[in-house]
Amino acid sequence: MLMSRLIARAASGPSLRRVDRLTIVVLFLLCVALALWGWVAVRTTLESNVAARFASRTAAATDKLAIALSAYREVVHHGAMATTAQTDENAWSEYVRQMHLAQRLPGLATFGACARDGDRIARRVAYSVRDEVALGPENTLVVAHAASATGAAYPLQAGTPGHKFLVLVSDAGPASGCAYAIVDIDTLVHVAIGPLVHDLTLLVAMPDASGHLCPVFDSMSPRAPGEPRPAVVYRAQTIVRYGTRPALFLTYSASGEFARLRGTGVAMLVLMLGVAMSGLTALAWALALRERRGARSLSARVAEDKRCCESRLYSVIQSVREAIITIDENHRIQIFNPTAENIFQCSAMDAIGTPLDRFIPARFREVHRAHIERFGLTGVTERRMGSGGQLAGLRADGAEFPMEASISQTVDASGKFYTVILRDVTEHRRIATALQTSRNELEKLSGRLQEVREAEKRRIARELHDDLGQRLTALKMDASLLRRSVDGHSPAGEGVAQIERAIDGIVVAVRQMAADLRPPMLDDLGLGPAIEWYIQDFSRRYGVAVDLTGAPTLPPVPPAVATGLFRIVQEALNNVAKHARATSVTIDLCCDTAYRLSISDNGRGLPERPPKPNSLGLISMRERARLLGGTLEVHSPAEGGTVVTAVIPRRLPPPAPPVL
Repeated sequence: MLMSRLIARAASGPSLRRVDRLTIVVLFLLCVALALWGWVAVRTTLESNVAARFASRTAAATDKLAIALSAYREVVHHGAMATTAQTDENAWSEYVRQMHLAQRLPGLATFGACARDGDRIARRVAYSVRDEVALGPENTLVVAHAASATGAAYPLQAGTPGHKFLVLVSDAGPASGCAYAIVDIDTLVHVAIGPLVHDLTLLVAMPDASGHLCPVFDSMSPRAPGEPRPAVVYRAQTIVRYGTRPALFLTYSASGEFARLRGTGVAMLVLMLGVAMSGLTALAWALALRERRGARSLSARVAEDKRCCESRLYSVIQSVREAIITIDENHRIQIFNPTAENIFQCSAMDAIGTPLDRFIPARFREVHRAHIERFGLTGVTERRMGSGGQLAGLRADGAEFPMEASISQTVDASGKFYTVILRDVTEHRRIATALQTSRNELEKLSGRLQEVREAEKRRIARELHDDLGQRLTALKMDASLLRRSVDGHSPAGEGVAQIERAIDGIVVAVRQMAADLRPPMLDDLGLGPAIEWYIQDFSRRYGVAVDLTGAPTLPPVPPAVATGLFRIVQEALNNVAKHARATSVTIDLCCDTAYRLSISDNGRGLPERPPKPNSLGLISMRERARLLGGTLEVHSPAEGGTVVTAVIPRRLPPPAPPVL
């Protein structure tokens, strides 16, 4: 809850950096508190486990010592019963060996039979594992009177100073006989419970004859003089009985090393790891807050950029000259710019939120809706509308108008949107219709001018050939008569001969002029022979070899087509003579579904720069082909030269009606 409040305050307050720092500090303190709590929990658990382990170890050691003393008591009691049978040393030793007492009883030093006289027992026979340990002065031991019924245990100082023994006396046997066992307390402890107390401190004490406790075993002995005992952290005291009497008073203790060996140091490791994790968590949060601050700054910049882009987009939409309409998936208008207001004569306030169908003629609405749905399924981002026919819009006053439009689609978190960019083409269609009408009129005029021009050329050529030619022929005949009437060798005769030669030259020139204007064989023999005559004359004039193919197989050609193709050949050869620097030209004529003319040369080809605007040769050839409904192309192939190709549609006569 605290973290959420801090985050909310950081999001709303102006001091974002200060709140982030406070958040990191609080988070670090929380993590440290959690680490301390974990340390306390782990330490408490481990200490409980160590205490339980200490109690278990001490209980097990006490039980083992109790078992050992019970075994001694049983053996000593059995030995008391056998004292009457084994009264000499050898028999007693044989008895001990048969009972395997040295192996069964840990720490056994001497096992013997004794005689009891009041409060004193005296050795009778004994068996020692090593050197015999005496009961005391004169091998006698003073015992308490109450021990006669239940047996007792007594401390014994013998051998080296500080080396203590334990004397275990049996109950009174037959004829006041008894048995005793002298036990090396050090050996008993190390053999019976050594593995259990190797890391513990054990202090064993026994009551003496006066009832005071005197120490008989110390696991810290021997130690250097002045060496302090380790600090006691764990302590336990217990009593081991011999029969019904307390025999051994045990004091167990353990230092902090025992706890550390049992894993209590793990708690400190947990604390250190917790603090380290707290630091790492605080660092991670610091980095996260820094990244969040950077992300917030970036988000603010992105939002600002988005607002700027939206503002610029809005400005573009508002100022563009095309109408822009955006609709949603339900075909309701979302954007309606000022141009759309002018075109449809409807304000954006009235248009936004209404169906788009109000601006579509009724007969196109279903088709338009189906088109939009199909377009949405294609996944195409943009496409032109109305490819299958004309588009029409409907103004607010009910007037229809032609338009051109393109559609695009976008998808965002709000859904799918369709944007239509349209333009009113009423004026454009009117201008296009006017231009087409003007062009048709110009084509008719150009065709008519070509016809008039050809007719004029035909008339002039005919007049030159018929009228002027006849007059020149008559003039030549008069000159011939004049030459005959005078002496041919006289100066007058020579002058008349010169006049005759001049008249012959004028006749040739007039015939050439007439042929250039309109070859008579074009009208008399057709396109093929006319082209053959012209290429022969061209080869004679310019020395360029011209090869014509396909002319003999050419079907009859309409006069207009024949004239147009002949003029194209004439203009193409003139261009070859002027610009191509060619040595050979090939002309191919054929006819299938169209009249096809191909003129190719081996010249230098078309120039890299486009032809001059006032170059009328190519323009006239293209215009002639276009007036005939055909096309003309000029190009330079990779191998060089120039190729002129004209294709004129062939208008076949309608089939004759069937004869009934």
